[in-house]
Amino acid sequence: MNTSRTLARSLALGLASGARGTLGPCAPLCARSEGRTLRRGLLALTIAGELVADKAPGIPPRTSGPVLLSRVLGGAWGGALLARNLGGPVPQTVAVAAMAAPVGAAVGVRWRSWWSESRPAWKGAVIEDAVALALAWCAVSGTTRGS
Repeated sequence: MNTSRTLARSLALGLASGARGTLGPCAPLCARSEGRTLRRGLLALTIAGELVADKAPGIPPRTSGPVLLSRVLGGAWGGALLARNLGGPVPQTVAVAAMAAPVGAAVGVRWRSWWSESRPAWKGAVIEDAVALALAWCAVSGTTRGS
């Protein structure tokens, strides 16, 4: 895989991690878990748990210090796993994913704010979830080298 494609995938994974922190590490781990039903099920359950918890009242904003840091670290971890899966450059892949995570978090907050001005907030959240899942899927699609 060439470096520019790896970095593009890393960007997508970082954006997804900014939206939903568990997608950073879980998406590449799930891609590497082909044929391991229990592992894939646990990873999917982890992601689903965040998707549900995100809609609960009282959840701290994703752009606050500790929460944002966890998304950046999740993006970096996911970038490292992605680089391993693709045989790509680890430092650059980690850096791109980590730097994209705050962008994904900020864009998600702006989207939800804009959407909920005149529409039900939960619908905007579901659309955001779909976009984050699609970004993560695009990032890891066909990446099983490091299994």
